[in-house]
Amino acid sequence: MAAFVGVLTFGLLDGVMIGAAISLVQLVRASSHPHVALLGRIPGTRRFSDRDRHADNELIPNAMIFRPESLLVYFNIDNVCDVILSRVRGEPTPPELVVLDLSAAARVDMQSAHTLAGMADELTAQGIQFHAVEPRSSVRERLRHEHVDGKLGGINRFTTVAEVIDHFQREPNASLLQPNEPHPTE
Repeated sequence: MAAFVGVLTFGLLDGVMIGAAISLVQLVRASSHPHVALLGRIPGTRRFSDRDRHADNELIPNAMIFRPESLLVYFNIDNVCDVILSRVRGEPTPPELVVLDLSAAARVDMQSAHTLAGMADELTAQGIQFHAVEPRSSVRERLRHEHVDGKLGGINRFTTVAEVIDHFQREPNASLLQPNEPHPTE
């Protein structure tokens, strides 16, 4: 609509440029506030999906599982962490475990890696266990390169949300899963 009005007011080229500029601003705005899903277990399975979209998903007692549904870069990581921390703080009883499912994050930049580590430190200081799981290979490489993988629970491609939850439910006071030995092809 803005491009149409721009063309009528300023001419073809200027109107198209106005439309393109508005589209870019909207894209950056949407990318800076990605959806962060609170996950629940799909009944009868070992899979997890967005609880807000599927109210029948089962919440895990004393645990919260989050999945940011976007790449994690400098202009959106603060919003992602704020959403997670505000939901954790909003619980009447703080969770004992926070799991971060990174399966939907195609990319993590340097700033985001350190911000995630800072969030993990903050939660750990409050006595909340923190574990990031299921990162893609490029995300694992970035987290290892920035030396923050240990703060995030030991990043590897083998540990799943279900495994962390199973371990937590069997041994709630024990430390989280130790990362598996790296696979030779990892």
